[in-house]
Amino acid sequence: MQHLMPVLILTRGVTLLTLALSYMLYSFFSLPLDLFLVSLVVLAFLISLPWMANFPKVMSGALLIFGNMIFFIYDGSSEYWVDSILNNVALISLFITVPLLSYPLKNGGYIEYMDYFVVTFLKKDMKKIAFVTAITCIVSSFLNLGSLRVMYDLFSVRFRHLNKVFVRSLVQGFSLAAFWSPYFAGVAIILHLVGVSFVSFFGYGLVMVIICYLTSVAINLRYLSKEVTTNTAPYVAASIDKDVSKEKPKKVEHKRGIELIIAFIGLFMALFFLEKWLHHFNVLLLISILAISYSILWSLAINKIKEFAYSLKDYFTEVAPNVHTESIMIISATFFSQMVLLTEFPAYLSSLFSSISEISLILTIITIIFTCVISSFFIHQVLPISIFATTLSPDVIGLKPELYVLILVISWGITPLLSPVSAANLLASALFKTKPFEIGIWNIKYAFSIILVSSISIYLINMFF
Repeated sequence: MQHLMPVLILTRGVTLLTLALSYMLYSFFSLPLDLFLVSLVVLAFLISLPWMANFPKVMSGALLIFGNMIFFIYDGSSEYWVDSILNNVALISLFITVPLLSYPLKNGGYIEYMDYFVVTFLKKDMKKIAFVTAITCIVSSFLNLGSLRVMYDLFSVRFRHLNKVFVRSLVQGFSLAAFWSPYFAGVAIILHLVGVSFVSFFGYGLVMVIICYLTSVAINLRYLSKEVTTNTAPYVAASIDKDVSKEKPKKVEHKRGIELIIAFIGLFMALFFLEKWLHHFNVLLLISILAISYSILWSLAINKIKEFAYSLKDYFTEVAPNVHTESIMIISATFFSQMVLLTEFPAYLSSLFSSISEISLILTIITIIFTCVISSFFIHQVLPISIFATTLSPDVIGLKPELYVLILVISWGITPLLSPVSAANLLASALFKTKPFEIGIWNIKYAFSIILVSSISIYLINMFF
């Protein structure tokens, strides 16, 4: 069986790519590809599910089984079943295309510039930590989970004496990207499920990121001040090898930093205008198209199109075949949440939160966030969040749709800070040779501060704007 693995991986990559591209054609040109797309989804499940890790495999399988059981018990129509599959195939397009944005970022020399900037211009520890948090947020918007490894490889030696707070700043920066970037899976999925455009959500998300960033900086500043007062070094459980030398980075032109800022702003503005122009199309579809076109145009603009072409070998052999876990798991969860709509559960949920909102809107917000975050300790956060997104209307609790999206996005973003089973937490613990629950403990104060600050902010915004 082992000798067949390369063939299976290649087949999986081709299937997922074909599914993503076919869905984009199906959506743009209204082609009659329903049966073909459903067949590809079934094939993707068959060649992906057996080779997934145990946790996502069991969770995905259970959601599929229970979802279909609900479908048959409540006598759903075949059209509803097909629509429940096809409405969420855009998620696979998202997972397939967004990684393309990482190649111009890596090929353009921007990573080296960040290291040069830190060593040359940021002499104080707090400035370095604030910079790492901000730049991790920016890079995570392009690389998603891959940003943690990039930032670790880039800055781990520079921050050896601040190892523990470095972990916190990395995970918190990654979490900030999850609060607003449409190229981050959680934001795109929630916008899609609730039916809110990125254009209308953009301002709320940006304000929340700024508030949460300042909260992170304030907490880490206090943490560093305490370390100086007590004269204790904030190491993680197993620190980095002390024999690693601090090499001075080569000088990098400042135009690299300016290019990165322009590319970052342009990426969001492009989606902003594209959504205005093609407002009748799914936001996930627009993000997928933009990820392909923007990565090519960016590479052309910095004269790195050859490097981009060479990078496609890595994309087709390493990236595309390996987005199967998140694709299958999230399709399963959204399929299950669609089937839940056939039951009386949405009415019960609406009634419950309507009663809570009559007592206090802030209590309602905190209850939703806590429910999603606590659930993520046992299951993937996509399940409770997708259920809230599809079964509870923001009108029932007296919230603007954009603010309801913000609540769910914050719930998604808090998960990597605390949950020992989140992908970001597991990766960070492996990189820093510590335990996942320790990273959660280090972020408890920040996470609870975010829940409190965001709940009050959303309440005030909903009341006055």
